[in-house]
Amino acid sequence: MTESTISLEDKKTIIIDFLMQCNNYSESMLNKYKKQLLDEQLNESAGQKIHDWTVYKDFNDYAIRELNGRELDDWLI
Repeated sequence: MTESTISLEDKKTIIIDFLMQCNNYSESMLNKYKKQLLDEQLNESAGQKIHDWTVYKDFNDYAIRELNGRELDDWLI
């Protein structure tokens, strides 16, 4: 196996950029489902989807914070 040519910082930047794109998509989905809260027939399912997308976004935010530190460096070496 050959040694990686991508630096640790570049790897972290790539992953953070990806997670930020995921969070941008999450925001659009959250906005979509927040609008559905006004519809009585969609209210319950929209509430669950808002919860799920919020948890997903929070998880990504946590991973981004860890990547900005050194907690995950061993995973990327």
